[in-house]
Amino acid sequence: MERMAPAPRGGPIVDLQDTDEMIFLLKAVSVSHGRARRLDAASVSVSVLLAVCGLVATVVDRLAVPVTVMGALWAIGYGAGLARWTDGELVRAATLQEMFDVRLFRLPWNVIVAGEPIGVAEVSWLAHRFRGREADLYGYYEVPRLRSPYDVVACQLQNLAWGARVRGRYARVLLGAVGLWSVAGVVVGIVGGLTVTDTVLRWFVPSLGALLLAWDSFRTQREVAGERQRVMAILWDQVRRTVTGSGEVGALVELTRQVQDAILRTRRRNIRVPEWFFARFREVDRRDFQAVVAELSRTVDRSAVASR
Repeated sequence: MERMAPAPRGGPIVDLQDTDEMIFLLKAVSVSHGRARRLDAASVSVSVLLAVCGLVATVVDRLAVPVTVMGALWAIGYGAGLARWTDGELVRAATLQEMFDVRLFRLPWNVIVAGEPIGVAEVSWLAHRFRGREADLYGYYEVPRLRSPYDVVACQLQNLAWGARVRGRYARVLLGAVGLWSVAGVVVGIVGGLTVTDTVLRWFVPSLGALLLAWDSFRTQREVAGERQRVMAILWDQVRRTVTGSGEVGALVELTRQVQDAILRTRRRNIRVPEWFFARFREVDRRDFQAVVAELSRTVDRSAVASR
């Protein structure tokens, strides 16, 4: 059975991330995230389908009762079991991502926060099910060749900055969708001459699963975005203190371990933003992030010149 060796102990991150061992782990990460995404997509698809059936049921009387019953059962099933199943897949994917980051950043594994690492056999089982393009796994972190620990900081800023922005944007979209659907239900009820009870049973009960799913995702995405912004501000403050001489490099190294714990906790909170939504703004977000990394590089370079 193929075994995973630890990442090499020297060299810049931009080189270490493309070693065979790290690419093998990234394959497992990709497969695990794909499983979590598919479960999430299935939940969304069923919820949206029932919501559409609810729309049809407002004008087709014979569909009202079965659609209402299915909507209620789906809401119960999502709350009782499917959400937990999806959460379990998400935790495994986040743990695998943590294993990649910890090896790459040469940080100690925090068993208190992360629990036990995924076993070698399970990692191998997942990695061998990778069916994507291996070339897409190379250059995972788009960071310059900075000296340690600033190379780790650059990677963590990428996780924090991109994650905070895209999650905050997606949370606003979800909130808007919930609001529009709720207003549309009221309008349909008024125009169709439905009673309050009929409006609730024909419109809101069938779409209850979708509304619960959207609201739960909105709340979590907003909390995760806020937490990542808070942690990013702390990390930037310590970087500035370190490069100006008012802070110790050791303190920055210690902080990167704490930042990694915060990143893991937020990764486990909810499924990632849908790939199509992430891709829609990818180039704009990449440009802005590259500006952040360029500022970090300039800050580190200035400190190096001043210390000579």
